[in-house]
Amino acid sequence: MELHQLKIFVAVAEEKHLTRAAERVFSSQPAVSAQVKSLEEQLGVRLFDRTPKGMELTKAGEQLLERARTTLAAASDMLASAKSMQGHVVGELQIGTNSDLDFLRLPDIIQTLNAAHPQLKLSVVASMSTDILRDVRKGQLDSGFFFGPNPLGGLHCEPLADIQTAIVAPAAWKDKITQASIEDLAKLDWVYTRETCPFYLLKEELFADSGLSPNKSIFVDTEENIRAFIRSGTGLSLLRKDDADKAEAEGWGIRWQGECPRCPLSVAVLANRISEPEIKAWLDALGPVWQMGSDAANSVAG
Repeated sequence: MELHQLKIFVAVAEEKHLTRAAERVFSSQPAVSAQVKSLEEQLGVRLFDRTPKGMELTKAGEQLLERARTTLAAASDMLASAKSMQGHVVGELQIGTNSDLDFLRLPDIIQTLNAAHPQLKLSVVASMSTDILRDVRKGQLDSGFFFGPNPLGGLHCEPLADIQTAIVAPAAWKDKITQASIEDLAKLDWVYTRETCPFYLLKEELFADSGLSPNKSIFVDTEENIRAFIRSGTGLSLLRKDDADKAEAEGWGIRWQGECPRCPLSVAVLANRISEPEIKAWLDALGPVWQMGSDAANSVAG
């Protein structure tokens, strides 16, 4: 029995799907299936029932899953201990970013990290929250920032802030937006993100009680594009409050004065990597910059 087989066992148990598990461990579906079968033969028990809904753990599988996780965690701790004996942290971390680097305070984080661990380097990858969570879980990213809740298992998530939001319309729409009701807003042209984006759900939340469906005139995939379409007069959208402040200060946007939902900002790493020196150094650098664990981290207007 090999650690790689245990990683596959845990991946299949969490994903409940051979193809998704294969993507997560950078393998093929037939190879994953063969490894599961081999592990079952070595253990002498059936770990999964193959059902139309996917791979379901058997009673034996449920009992052995935690043992597999414990074994993998112990192996990870041993590797982390060996690395810590070197006396310094060396390597490179791939970090997924879902927003402006200044907003994420990444320059300050890097400065803090460089001061403590000059041989640990960061490589920054721009992406979207849902993609970042998926890529961290699959091991394609070492860590990443994300908005909204985390729906995936196997991740350790640290809350950073509760972000205030605001509806911003083109400056020329001042007469339309200033005293607008929710019903009025729904009739206007909206710049929307795709359904997997947490800000999509926040916008839907605005209209949930009224039962209205906003006029979704265009869909985009980045905050930069949202701002560009508001600036061009195409439509209104939901932005971070700091973006709304900037829009009004620069004269290209006007803010709706009604109440808007908040959106949590967090950072994710694989739960079984939490003790690795590189990951620990990264999270330690985040702490003082984002004041993690303090009241100040609970509400950020930008």
